[in-house]
Amino acid sequence: MLEIQHLCISYGAIQTVKDVSFTVNSGQIVGIVGESGSGKSTTIRSILGILPGKGKVTSGNILFDQQNLTQFTGKEWSGIRGKEISMIFQHPSESMDPVLRIGDQFYESMRAVQKIDRPTAMKHAKELLNDLQLTDIERILKSYPFELSGGMCQRVAIAMAMANGTRLLLADEPTSALDVTVQAQTIKVLLGLRKKYGTAILLVTHNMGVVANMADMVGVMYHGKLVEWGTREQVLHHPTHEYTRRLIKAIPKMQGSEKQIL
Repeated sequence: MLEIQHLCISYGAIQTVKDVSFTVNSGQIVGIVGESGSGKSTTIRSILGILPGKGKVTSGNILFDQQNLTQFTGKEWSGIRGKEISMIFQHPSESMDPVLRIGDQFYESMRAVQKIDRPTAMKHAKELLNDLQLTDIERILKSYPFELSGGMCQRVAIAMAMANGTRLLLADEPTSALDVTVQAQTIKVLLGLRKKYGTAILLVTHNMGVVANMADMVGVMYHGKLVEWGTREQVLHHPTHEYTRRLIKAIPKMQGSEKQIL
């Protein structure tokens, strides 16, 4: 579905992503892990062509269904963004319009990419929110983003990203702004989406525990390079790079038990 080929990205004269290559198959969950500044968020944003400031892909290809996204124009993006590929952000409330109610934002996001009337849009929004195990859905749809908790906002953002039947969901640090209990709920929700809809998920995180719970394939980024790539079992149990070994050692364990807190 998605193939990143020798991707290089720079902000002005500063190269932040260096010769990165990996793939995401249909229905697969791929986790890219690394510390802040490693280039993982820059990589995922480049897929949708939303690099901030002076960010620019300087070489390499981003292929989605064999289409090279690095060559897309504005009009071509309209058939991809929010429809074939959607994204959820680290702080979901900041990606929402603060002066529009949640129901209005669902309708606007769906109407932007498909012909749909409001009743049909609201029915679909309620189905998605129910799938994400939210209750009091009518109140949520009538609320503004600031009236919802962080966990609710994250689930609403996931539902909005899924509203147009997206095939690839990009998740930029989807749990880092949440407390531990809500992190676990969010992971469960994302796994449920993959199971029900067959959605492929590419997530980036600094938390090795998150990818240990979710990912089929794992990549490790360090100083802009992909230094490790393999199945979850390969990376977690047989890491080849010293940085990966340090990340794994940083996963906390319960006292008196071999069970990891993930």
